Amino acid sequence: MKRLDDILEAPFAVFCYDAGAANLIIEWLKDCNLEMKVCMEGPAKEIWKRNFPNKNLYSFDTVMDGVTALLSGTGWGSYEVNARNKAKNINIKNIAVIDHWVNYKERFVRDGQEELPDMIIVSDKYAYKKAKLLFSKVQITQLPNNYLNAQVSLSHNLRKKNCRTPIENILIIGEPLKEKINGQDQNTEFIAISYLMNNLDKINLSKERIKVTLRTHPSEKKNKYDSVKKKYINQFAEFSISNTNNLYEDIASADLVVGMNSFALVIALSSDVPTICILPPEANNCVLPQKEIMHLKKM
Repeated sequence: MKRLDDILEAPFAVFCYDAGAANLIIEWLKDCNLEMKVCMEGPAKEIWKRNFPNKNLYSFDTVMDGVTALLSGTGWGSYEVNARNKAKNINIKNIAVIDHWVNYKERFVRDGQEELPDMIIVSDKYAYKKAKLLFSKVQITQLPNNYLNAQVSLSHNLRKKNCRTPIENILIIGEPLKEKINGQDQNTEFIAISYLMNNLDKINLSKERIKVTLRTHPSEKKNKYDSVKKKYINQFAEFSISNTNNLYEDIASADLVVGMNSFALVIALSSDVPTICILPPEANNCVLPQKEIMHLKKM
């Protein structure tokens, strides 16, 4: 199967809140010829506006009226859970998209109750194998990752120079991590950035000019890392917080991309940019399955 048209019957509903699944779903919708009703809220709404600026959205109260199925993301909040519960109550097909490689079971558990959809869609072989193992009674379907392919293509087309060695431009991918490191009050993402800064000697950096760009996650406030910028700005020729909505623009300017568990690292890797996970030794291991990603703690 290569398109939503192979899975769904018209008309169907779409609901997304978190950015991860929204990125996947919106790219699939571009290639879908079926009648649909779409509701996007939170970070997903901003992604929709960038891709479909002239298409209106339905409200949550009306998006599932008269449809055959619901296609939804599987974010941590209650929004998409509520949408799937409503779909179950009105007896329409329930299809959920898993956009990552972590917390598969937990996505469908609230208040100790597991509520599984009728179908789960994933976008790569790693996720398919894992989902088949964990959800033996649910239909698992794999569609191509059109979002990844699009971002890689845009990054390649925009890049003006090959990645430099020694490295001059570092892109740090911000990410809100739920896991805490034992004995630490500070959030793990801040500890990971400090770990990077304390181990820059392990990386082949330019001796003359190093530019650092820190990109916030769509769910994070733009000023979240202001204290990080203030702390390290004097160590580099430039330290800035990215102000572009387009991830591929930041990747196209980078000689090295570093982060934790973000899908952005997979996009960077697929765009032929050296990629390092900066989770410290005391943190949980990186959940990204791509073996080509380097790990600072092993360097």
